[in-house]
This record gives sequence, structure tokens and C-alpha cells, in this order.
Amino acid sequence: MAIATSFDAPIYKVLANNDTGAAKGHQGGFVLPKDLEDYLPLLRNMTSPQRPTVDVEITADLFDGDDFLGTADTRYQYQTWGGVRSPERRITRNLSGLLNRAQGGDILIIERGIEVDDHYRFTLIKESSPLHSKLIRSFGSNRWGVLDQQSLPAKETEVIEAVEQIESTTKQPFSLFEHDANLTETRARKVARSRAFKRVVSISYANSCAFCGGGLQHPDGRFELDASHIVSRSLKGSDDIRNGLLLCKGHHWAFDNGLIGVTDSYKLLIPHVVRSLARNVQLVQLDGREISLPKNMDEHPAAEALAWHRRNILVV
Repeated sequence: MAIATSFDAPIYKVLANNDTGAAKGHQGGFVLPKDLEDYLPLLRNMTSPQRPTVDVEITADLFDGDDFLGTADTRYQYQTWGGVRSPERRITRNLSGLLNRAQGGDILIIERGIEVDDHYRFTLIKESSPLHSKLIRSFGSNRWGVLDQQSLPAKETEVIEAVEQIESTTKQPFSLFEHDANLTETRARKVARSRAFKRVVSISYANSCAFCGGGLQHPDGRFELDASHIVSRSLKGSDDIRNGLLLCKGHHWAFDNGLIGVTDSYKLLIPHVVRSLARNVQLVQLDGREISLPKNMDEHPAAEALAWHRRNILVV
């Protein structure tokens, strides 16, 4: 079934016959124009004839209009047909259930997940749909692009730049707050920053919850883990690995709501009022346990951030 997630602003493509299997050759999947590659994961250019295909695994919820067809494990790749043709960006595999319903002239809406940025939603808008006519009027003769120029999706290059900024910030003296946070950012920039923070914190904590060492994993590789700000972004907490923890969803909720604190010696602290509730027995078992830390000491949670959380968020 479909994963619960929110999605970035959409891009679109008017499908051609060779996107639907109707053209000679029956190519798999659909072509992604170069103009749209900024809104998908970065593909490296081919480096040798011995490895003609560079690909990234992605997951997509498939919709025919409002009808959910299923979730597909698919891939975004350079395709060269054995190196005999120039590379073509194409999203292939497990899409026949959607594309077999399509014909040339239909519109495909593509949206990228925000919390899970290798997860997409593909929605087919058929020519017979009233929405199709409305969309065609809005973008005229353009065959692909951003659906709403007033609401741009985040570009992958922006995410990479945000990752580099976070990594650079970690090398500087720690600052608990970012006082101009969110004041001048565009929506796309906020999404890019959020994705970047998740990426760097996930790598730092090796895709494991800092509190329990767990975090469920889907067969397609996704993890049930959140990059949590110790001082939340809504309170102008900094985008710094040292202001972050990777937590499974239950422990993320407990930490954000003050059911769990962390001492300066990196041990979990469960207040008595929390331990006294029968439903919190699993938290009681964590009391006094040392958290898992990044291998790089420079990325350990800042004592200043943990102390702020204990003073302002931890229940008493």
C-alpha cells in the first residue's frame, strides 16, 4: 500500500507514444527530459562503456486519476540499450500497470516525497479527464516543466548545497540558534534544507535510532527513522548535526514531547512522572542507558543543546 508522506510541488510531462509502449521497440518506462533532472536524484554521467547504465532505486505510488493502483519499486537510470545509443534518462521497471493505461497526449504528474525523498507519486491524467483540459490551458504548448511556477519544487542541486552548508557549519563553533531561520527562505529552500538535514544525520548515526539502536526497515531500503532537531527548527534551532539526533518514530515523539531527556554524559533520562505511567514501561527500560553516538566525535550532540532540551522540554 502507499506510504504516508507529504510531497513536494509537482512537475509534469505530456506523454509521448514511446512512454506508453505504443512506439516501435516497446521501450520500458518513460523518458525524463533533461530539463526535469534537477527534481530527481543526481545521476552521474557514464564513465566507461563497461558500465553503460547508471541508476538510482526509487519507489512510486501509482495513480490513475484518483484511483490508487499500487506502489512500485522502480528505478531512474541512464539507458543506452547496450551502449549503442546516446544515454537517455528513463524511469523504468514495474510501471506497466500505470503506463499500459496511458496513451500519447496524456499527462503524467510527478511529485517527490519530502520526508522520504526517494519516494514519488506518479499520477496519470488522461485526455478524457476535465483536469487534462485545464492543465493544458495552464501550460500551453510546453510538453514538460514545473506545474506551478509560483510553487517551485526543490532541486537536487539545492539539496546538495544544503548538505555542504550543514557539513561546513559542523566545523565551526556550535551555535544553538539560527536567528534568521525561515525568515527569508523560499518553500523550495526549506524542503531542500529538510532533506539535507535528514541525509547528513542519517549517515552520521548509521541509519539506527540513537536511543534504541533500532528503526524498522522496508525491503526496498527505507527506514522508519526521523532526523530530529534537539532544539526544534520551529524554535529557530540550528541546522547543525550537533543539534540533531536520528530517532525511530516512537522515540522521536517521546523526545519532542519531553518524555525522554539526554544527560551531558549521553545517558537517557526518563522523569519519574513519565515512569509512573503503566503504558510507558518500554521507556522505563531505557532509563540510564547510554545513547548510540556518531563515530565522528565532532558530530556528537552538543551539551548546550541537550541542556536546553532538559530545561525547556523535559517534563518534570
